[in-house]
Order: sequence, then structure tokens, then C-alpha cells
Amino acid sequence: MAAAGRDIGVSDLARRTGLTKASVYSILTTLETRHVVVRDPDTARYRLSWGLYVLGATVARDSDLLWAARPLLNGLAEATGETVLLGILDEKTVLHLDRAESSSGLRMVANIGRRSPLHATASGKVLLAWQPESVVNRLLDGELRRYSRNTITDPKELLNQLAVVRERGYGGNWQEYEIGLCSIAVPLHDHTGEVVGALTLAGPAQRLTPRSVKRQLKPLSETAESIEKRLGARISLNGSAVR
Repeated sequence: MAAAGRDIGVSDLARRTGLTKASVYSILTTLETRHVVVRDPDTARYRLSWGLYVLGATVARDSDLLWAARPLLNGLAEATGETVLLGILDEKTVLHLDRAESSSGLRMVANIGRRSPLHATASGKVLLAWQPESVVNRLLDGELRRYSRNTITDPKELLNQLAVVRERGYGGNWQEYEIGLCSIAVPLHDHTGEVVGALTLAGPAQRLTPRSVKRQLKPLSETAESIEKRLGARISLNGSAVR
């Protein structure tokens, strides 16, 4: 379609791709619902739409986040002794873009590209907490799966906790996804003030506890602010990104 440089019909696309007209029409219908193509009702021809631009902008934004965060992750892991994770909201999950592992023999291990549930992780709660209520309701539509005895499965309880996350500025996961593992996370803002990611410390429950939050939160928050500065976040007089 891009190569054609003009609006193009189903028959022409079928000839160019070698697919049947029925297959081409089905694909175009799906792409139209995703705003990747648009159909001209007068000519019944299709052209590329703004959905591709939005998709490309999203990829570019995530690439910027990786560029801004990657040089700082190892330093945070060394300073805290815990595994560091960089995550974004992707569909209805947390997608881990990068990590720096703890040097401790007892540590949390996570693969790049791994997906985690929103309601049972510190990063997921952070990514949810700054979303509009309508978006949160859509993302949490359906049953909240129980992963451990500590998992929050009551939507009202989770919404209350998200309010606490916004108030405190960080989220916690206390063996809610997996027994023996805990994590704390803070949001990452871009230059517009939008939350575009979450920076997480994850480790064994013996070391990462509610009582250790204050000690671990300081280097975590400082690293998050450094990442935000690299992203071009607007900095307020007290040194934190404008929310």
C-alpha cells in the first residue's frame, strides 16, 4: 500500500500480494478497526492511516526510555544489591524492556521481554495508578487472577491501593505475584509529565521488606529522576519531575 503511493482497492492489493480477495478484505477490515488503514466510502479504496504514525511514535518513545535508562540500571543494582527492572504498560501487562541483575547469589531473575500482571506487581500498580479511571477499568476488566495467597483479587481493594500508590509516589508488591519475592517501583515521566514506564527493585522477601523501603527508595527515586532528566522531563525547583 505504501509502495503504491495512492489509494488502492481490494482487487489491486490481491493481485500485488497473491492473496485471495476474501483474505485481503478480511485483513483490511482488521487493520481498519486498528486505525492502520482507512477506507474511502466513495471509492471503496484504502489508504494508510494515522495508526501507523501512533505505532511508530510509541516504539520511538520506548526506544528513548531504553536509551535514557540503560546506562543507570547497573549502578542502581550495585547500590541496592537488588535486581533492577525497567517496565512499560503494554496491552494488559507489564512488559520488561531491560534489567540489571543483583550480584547476590540469592536474587530475583527476570528475562527481558517477560510480561507480568498489572494487579500483582509493583510496576503494574505504578503504571495503573496514574491512568484515568476509565483506562484502569478497561485494563482490569474481568477476574483478577490469584497468583499467591497475598494477591489482591478484589477490584475495590486494588483501586484503594492505587490511590495509596499515587499518594506515596511508589508501589509495592509483597509476595503477591510469587511467594518469596517482593518489589518496589516508582513511575518514570517523560517531558510532558506522562508516566511512560516504571523502575523497579525486586528481590527476596528476606531482604526487601516494608521496613527496608525507606532505605531502598532513596537510590531508586534518585535514579528515576536521573532517567527523567535524560528523557527531557521538566524539572521543578525541588529537583523532581513536574507531574
